[in-house]
Amino acid sequence: MKILNPTLKALGALLTYPDEVLVAAVPDLRKVIEDDKRIPKGLKPQLRSLLDYLQTTDTWELQESYVERFDTGRTSSLHLFEHVHGESKDRGQAMVDLKAQYEAVGLNLVPEELPDYLPAFLEFCSVIDLSEASGFLADCSPILKVLGERLRERQSPYSAVFPALLSFASKAGTKPLPEVKPEGDLDAEWAEEPAFSPPQGAC
Repeated sequence: MKILNPTLKALGALLTYPDEVLVAAVPDLRKVIEDDKRIPKGLKPQLRSLLDYLQTTDTWELQESYVERFDTGRTSSLHLFEHVHGESKDRGQAMVDLKAQYEAVGLNLVPEELPDYLPAFLEFCSVIDLSEASGFLADCSPILKVLGERLRERQSPYSAVFPALLSFASKAGTKPLPEVKPEGDLDAEWAEEPAFSPPQGAC
């Protein structure tokens, strides 16, 4: 399948579980990001820091930190609908609709992967026309903004990805997602075993 927006695929890959395959792909991801002039220059130093972090940190330490940050609480979950629908019935229908959009362009999720997993969503955005992808990113921009802010408050290097994603969002989306739920004590009420895997061909 032809990749129309390689930077969106690269940014999605940076948010996947950091295994040896991802670490080995860092030089290629770095080149894609450095070469894309649509990412504002002011955002690139933070992205370089994330790439350096992935390239120089022990893999076991990367994985432990990733699980702690993304897989053990709702506040920084990479599942988009977690932030607007929680466990309501609306989330189920939203999942069905999103999966159908993936399948319409020839993308099939691996069995254990949920459609609203952000790296999977970004892989979808990477194979569709940029104007359409920008609209989808604009629709979920409230979630992207909140995630970026929460990660920045926790001094996570992953926070660099979210302003870069927002730089691709069009100013007018087509069907904005509902307002993001307040943070509250979401981590305490959401304790699931991590079971994420990177999207097919993430890097």
